[in-house]
Amino acid sequence: MQPLPQDSRPVVVVDVLGTVVDQAGSLTRRVAAATGDEQGAREVVRRWLDHVADSEREIVARRRELAPSHVLDAEALDLLVADGQLPAGAAARLVDASEHLEPWPDAVAGLDLLAAEATVVGLSNASRRTLAGLGGRAGLRWHQVLSAQDAGTYKPAPAIYELALSSAPAGAGTPFMVAAHAWDLRAAAAAGMRTAYVPRPDGDPPRPDDAFDLSAPTLADLAARLRAERG
Repeated sequence: MQPLPQDSRPVVVVDVLGTVVDQAGSLTRRVAAATGDEQGAREVVRRWLDHVADSEREIVARRRELAPSHVLDAEALDLLVADGQLPAGAAARLVDASEHLEPWPDAVAGLDLLAAEATVVGLSNASRRTLAGLGGRAGLRWHQVLSAQDAGTYKPAPAIYELALSSAPAGAGTPFMVAAHAWDLRAAAAAGMRTAYVPRPDGDPPRPDDAFDLSAPTLADLAARLRAERG
């Protein structure tokens, strides 16, 4: 990759669910606290996230109208109650669980460091309401945050990456998409974005044929890489 001009402030578009916050782990801990069943919590969360992912694919394929992520969460909880996997009382305590997801240990400080080097934009399948809750509770720093609601679809539809591209300040150059999910980065690259991979335990690891512009073990390391690229 060519070094960035010294007077160029890059735009870093950061995936939120799974990259900045520990979605599966946080939900599992909250389900276990609500039900008292640590063993069963993992299966509940697996089914919960599978339902949300299936619904998002239906929306991307235009077989279903857009519904924000907190609505998809509520649907998943209703299904789990109907199937007897979750007590109704526990589901009521979990309806806003996605607003309480915990950041990965490096995330808050890493976003601060990135914000010193770049314009930081959050880009997420999470709804506006969920993102507001996450940002306020976890102290997440970004200069702008974009939701799937703003694009009218979900990742990996091209429209959501085109929204990020159109939100970049004039003269900033091509934004980087930062994610722990290789599928997310492939879709971003296809839309014309640069890419930066940061691994997470529950992320989607790269395939042997994947080639990203940057790769770093943490968000803090990514900030250092950007600083070096700017010279």
